Amino acid sequence: MTNSGNPLTRLSGYLRKLNIWQCRLVLFVCGAVATFALAPFGMMPVMFVAMPVLVWMMDGALAGAATLRQRLLSGFACGWWFGFGYFVFGLWWLGAALLKDAGLYAWALPLAVVAFPAVLAVFYGLAGALAALFWARGPLRLVALAVALVAVEWLRGHVASGFPWNAIAYTAMPSPVFMQSVRLTGLYVMGGFAVFIFAAPALLADRRGRLAGLSLAVLLVMIDLGYGWYRLDTAEPVAEKTVNFRLVQPAVGDEAWLSEEGRAEIFARLLALSSEAGEPGAPQPDVIIWPESTLPYLLETRPDIRTAIGEMLKPGQALVLGAARLAGRKPDGWPEFYNAIYVLDDNGQTVSIAGKTHLVPFGEYLPFSDFFRSIGLEALTRLPGSYVPAENRQMLVLPDGLSLFPLVCYEASFPRLTTGQTAQTSALLNLTYDAWFGRTPGPYQHFAQARIRAVETGKKLIRVGENGVTAVIDSRGKIIRRLPFDEPGVMDVPVALPWIVPPEIDDKKQS
Repeated sequence: MTNSGNPLTRLSGYLRKLNIWQCRLVLFVCGAVATFALAPFGMMPVMFVAMPVLVWMMDGALAGAATLRQRLLSGFACGWWFGFGYFVFGLWWLGAALLKDAGLYAWALPLAVVAFPAVLAVFYGLAGALAALFWARGPLRLVALAVALVAVEWLRGHVASGFPWNAIAYTAMPSPVFMQSVRLTGLYVMGGFAVFIFAAPALLADRRGRLAGLSLAVLLVMIDLGYGWYRLDTAEPVAEKTVNFRLVQPAVGDEAWLSEEGRAEIFARLLALSSEAGEPGAPQPDVIIWPESTLPYLLETRPDIRTAIGEMLKPGQALVLGAARLAGRKPDGWPEFYNAIYVLDDNGQTVSIAGKTHLVPFGEYLPFSDFFRSIGLEALTRLPGSYVPAENRQMLVLPDGLSLFPLVCYEASFPRLTTGQTAQTSALLNLTYDAWFGRTPGPYQHFAQARIRAVETGKKLIRVGENGVTAVIDSRGKIIRRLPFDEPGVMDVPVALPWIVPPEIDDKKQS
């Protein structure tokens, strides 16, 4: 019995006959197409095209590899070109931040949109090489590819401080019903199951193993959807306290930060939005939340700012805000800062502080600064200030004792920062400043990743961005309420939370 009449068989045969540059182009395009499964598009079906073509391209590349070295190099090349397309099209928006001050940083644009994706593609190249070691006709090659990608995605999330952004698992979770299984598997294993399922149509071009492989893929989809429907239909943890939050999205223009008058205007806008009258009959906010790093002053050096905040707050209210906190000075005299979240009471006094522990390389600090200095690139290291990581992750404690798990901006992309760490907190709090990236996919990708942290931990997520995405998410990943993107405004939302107070508060660390 022949399979020559199968159009997919003919397509896979055609792909195997492409020359080397045609193969690279096809792989690059497949990686690019795969990014449309990510936020803000959420077009998951494109993965059922991208992944089978990757498998067929691997088939063709490895068919002519006679030695182990050739197999490794061919597998690496396939994975690298796919990854290069995936990361170029998935991360091009990083260049938007550099264009905010093009006169100073335009030179770095190729590094952000080409060189950085090329480095990240090495991980997918390693996945291709690893899968090539176990490549065989039939479903086993899909298993090899899935396991290899699980391994390298884990490495990508840990090596050199880690960069798990746009892990392949996110392509499989466009809506809450598809998200729930990640609570059982974790992000990286979820990615492995997704790769196997997405690649399964490649088996339609095979003569053997089709039924077993496709049946397994269908079974995995049924389990994922079944568990998703089950969990969405299950009641959330018992809520013992309702807290009325006001989320403030100031959407301040970049130019306002450049002058003292502009910074005063930023602070005035924050106070004005925080003091707005709520909807008729709505309860007074218990907690007001400002985004990451929006306060344009150092609280330690401006007692008048504390006074103004205390006068703005009504009795019993608290303010949670992101602000820089002086950490000390470098040997050359330049200041260093913590990227911190403060909780202030109605007198403007500090109740608790949490510092960011996982900083953004090249954004908040310069990796290998000693090396750059040693080779004569001292200009790169002469920053007017830089951030240092907090030594320990502290929980944010509200005046009534309720605790929140803080995730400052980029930290929300790391599942390892929350796994097994949130039991003694009532909810997750993610403050961010995504204004650098404007109306690009970046802020939406960031929001999608933070949303998965809520599902993984089974905790509600309160998220406040300078210009978006500001929202409250339940423990199943469903959006409770959300503000329009890039528009100044406030959102008053009551959030029912379990009453969890940390067993101990280390006053020394919180001070």
